[in-house]
Amino acid sequence: MLDTLWRAVAIGIGATVFMDIWAIILNKAIGQPLPNWGMVGRWVRHLPEKVFHDDIGKAAPYAHEKALGWAFHYLVGI
Repeated sequence: MLDTLWRAVAIGIGATVFMDIWAIILNKAIGQPLPNWGMVGRWVRHLPEKVFHDDIGKAAPYAHEKALGWAFHYLVGI
């Protein structure tokens, strides 16, 4: 059971890293914008208060929203 859990975590991290590398490749090759994990972090930070926002960019900023967004991105990937 524990072996399966560790494998699932490793696969989730690996797949998320692959997705991030692919985003960088697309950015360099065709200019596709990179994901803005800061907005994801802002949304996660505001979850206790509100789930839906008309414009998350207008919500109050959070000092560490980019780090929170990256952490949430990998948590979802795992």
